[in-house]
Amino acid sequence: MDQGQPDAIHPLISKLNEALVLENKFQPHLQLPSVSQFTIQDPSEITTGIRDGSAHVLRCLKVWYDLPSDVLFVAVNLMDRFLTKMKARPKHMACISVSSFHLATRQVYQYQKSCGLEDVAPIPDTRDLVAISQCKCTLGDLTRMEGIISSKLDTEPGLLPVTSLTFLQLFHALFAAAAERLGVGPLYAKVVAAPSLWLRLEILACDAACANFRASEVALVLLCTQLDSGVAELGTRQDPSTGAEIMRLVNFAIELQKLCKIPDSSFFCCHEVVLLILARYNAQCQMPHRQRLVWKLSQRTLRYLRPTDKLTSIMPTIDEHGQLQMPERIRSGSISSDESWDSEKEEAAAEWNPPLNPAEWTVGAMNPLLEEDEHIAKDASSKFLRDTMAS
Repeated sequence: MDQGQPDAIHPLISKLNEALVLENKFQPHLQLPSVSQFTIQDPSEITTGIRDGSAHVLRCLKVWYDLPSDVLFVAVNLMDRFLTKMKARPKHMACISVSSFHLATRQVYQYQKSCGLEDVAPIPDTRDLVAISQCKCTLGDLTRMEGIISSKLDTEPGLLPVTSLTFLQLFHALFAAAAERLGVGPLYAKVVAAPSLWLRLEILACDAACANFRASEVALVLLCTQLDSGVAELGTRQDPSTGAEIMRLVNFAIELQKLCKIPDSSFFCCHEVVLLILARYNAQCQMPHRQRLVWKLSQRTLRYLRPTDKLTSIMPTIDEHGQLQMPERIRSGSISSDESWDSEKEEAAAEWNPPLNPAEWTVGAMNPLLEEDEHIAKDASSKFLRDTMAS
């Protein structure tokens, strides 16, 4: 770095040096297999796919509770460092990830309180977090796992781990100050937007391929990638004056790489991985969603549903003002349910003609009746007896 650093850059360089000192302390070293050695029904160890799935769940929880990005990166860092030290089974992964998330919210809350911030990130209710995350663990399990993670990682209240977000925020502020010094501040703000940086860094944090790279390395590679793609979209390379200023920013990035002591081989390897992950993410964003909505109903639900296969979708026109020539509806044979029930009783009573002599009433003399018509026959027989006795 040149000796004539302005006051805007010098404090940021001091913070960067402090973060570089603590970087190795919070660096995870995952050794997860890509495919489990056992069957899918009963995997024996946590794979990179299971880890990435849990990280994406934490990202969804961060969006659900409207929390800052710090919570997500602290939670992922706690989860990866715990998986580095401890060997866990896949059935415990959900509890580990959600416990790391809740512990991260508490750490971010305590840190913001210690900094005197008024707008602090809230701590989600534990019962609500268990229900929304669907981690299939109880409140006691979540509390115990949170204590285990805290003791194994020696977490301190109010002290946040150094993550890739920490370095990206510092690098972004350094690049913005250097761009202002070079007179290309508006151009840098146009090609590199902070919300886009945080979003893409979240995508990288949810991929296990970037977990073992240094946090400063991932942040610097992402910033250079965004700077290069933004300049290419604007076509500023055709302007000689603007291209020269951009090259000075590139030289500034090379100086930051030397300050962070990142080898060229590791930088290029990380650059390839970052480009691959971002290309896959951009392809998914551009792909139209073609999945059809499918209703899955159980047999029990289907039995209680009304059949709709015989219903017509063409409805007759309603004559609201009496101007249409509508044919009259013929209601021949249409009777109400009460009338039909009375007529059935009368027909059943008329069809049953017992002998006039009560002595001849035997079981063999009577016609066998169906069970559903037995009550009709009883009513008719009692009525006939009353008429006979009266006569």
